[in-house]
Amino acid sequence: MDDAQALLTKVYDAYNRQDFAAFSAYLTLDVDWPNQLQGGRVVGRDAVAAQWRENAKSIQVDLAPVTFALQPDGRVAVNVNQVVRNLGGQIWSDSCVRHLFTLDGGMIARLDVEPLNGGT
Repeated sequence: MDDAQALLTKVYDAYNRQDFAAFSAYLTLDVDWPNQLQGGRVVGRDAVAAQWRENAKSIQVDLAPVTFALQPDGRVAVNVNQVVRNLGGQIWSDSCVRHLFTLDGGMIARLDVEPLNGGT
């Protein structure tokens, strides 16, 4: 679990810095990622990069991991405080969500997101 937590901490740090080059280095080539703004999913590093660039035109998302836990199915659950702002810095939402990561060979192969009821 320590290796997974260290990896995911680096991922969140790169994401919050908006450093896609660093962030994408932790994704498998065929990563499966949710498209939370438009619905559905995107597959592949290039598709995730395109989604990120599109989202950055209208919002800024800051993610703060709170807890990490290994799940019985092998995924890593991370409870996250997620703050979404418009480009002017106004907060649109401040909520807690659960990120469920599927790792493969020390890289992220899939992310699923679910709401957290009652906080983290």
